[in-house]
Amino acid sequence: MDGFGLPEEHVARIKELGMSAVALTEHGNVSSHVKLEQAALAHNVKPIFGIEAYTAMADMRETQNQRKWHQTMLAMNLDGYRNMMKMVTRAWADDFYRWPTVTIPNLKDNQEDIIMTSGCADGHIPSQLLGGKGLEPDYDAAVKVLKAYKRILGDRFYLETQRFPGLERTKLINQQYAIWSKEFKVPLLATSDVHYPKPEQNEMQKILHAAGRNTGTVAAAEAEWEYDILLTYPTSDKQIFDDLRATGLSKRDAEAAIDNTQEVASRCNVELPKMDRIRYPGTVDDLKPWPPKKKPPRLTREQSFDTGSTKDGSTEDSTTSARRRKRRTRSA
Repeated sequence: MDGFGLPEEHVARIKELGMSAVALTEHGNVSSHVKLEQAALAHNVKPIFGIEAYTAMADMRETQNQRKWHQTMLAMNLDGYRNMMKMVTRAWADDFYRWPTVTIPNLKDNQEDIIMTSGCADGHIPSQLLGGKGLEPDYDAAVKVLKAYKRILGDRFYLETQRFPGLERTKLINQQYAIWSKEFKVPLLATSDVHYPKPEQNEMQKILHAAGRNTGTVAAAEAEWEYDILLTYPTSDKQIFDDLRATGLSKRDAEAAIDNTQEVASRCNVELPKMDRIRYPGTVDDLKPWPPKKKPPRLTREQSFDTGSTKDGSTEDSTTSARRRKRRTRSA
């Protein structure tokens, strides 16, 4: 448990701030997509459907590594959305290992028409670059991973720069991404890593972490997380620009990262598939009240004896029926 607020609350907040599109990426599942679309349409906001997938190598069970990288994925069109559904289904059905996990083979098999980013600070590339999620820092290995994603995804891969100058890890990642963006021709992308609609709701995130991560108390959760870094929406383009600059990005790189968010929004165009309404054939007569059900006539004891019916519903001749009545009389 990490995020807070229903899709309606998030969409209402971005509408209030004057934004035109929003991407929703839950950890490991897509259960809120329908509500996102309903809220977005109601507020005239463009919904972008995605997932923050838990990813790992295919040998995670053999190595007993339960650590997962975080991978941001966005469906570009209906084919991409279907591929995302296949990916998520396979993650739950075949590769559930502590969490529903998108293995690298699964990612390769279902990546068509999906935009992917390098993810947050717990992504595969940052973890390989700076260490984390069971990996030791290894610059060359990080470059190898970046090239692999570039090879698989082509122009559908972005380096995700986040707006948190208060986090030293974010500053190191953003500055390195700016260098790699030029070297390997991978565009930068600005994100806000939003977890709740409004700043004051970070108190709820503490409670969610305490419960979901089994820390025992909110105080213990506070000791493991930088809650003074607010994971909510920027109030203006200037704010996110200033934040990106403060992480070490140049003016040009910060502007490019922000511009590319609009590019990604324009590339993602999905309307969720709908089922046709189930209609039963009928006429207006079917709407009329049914006639009252007639009760069967009640039989007297003698009439019931004369029916000549056995318990299993078969019939019997009058002689057999008379013998049966005689036996009943004697036993009485």
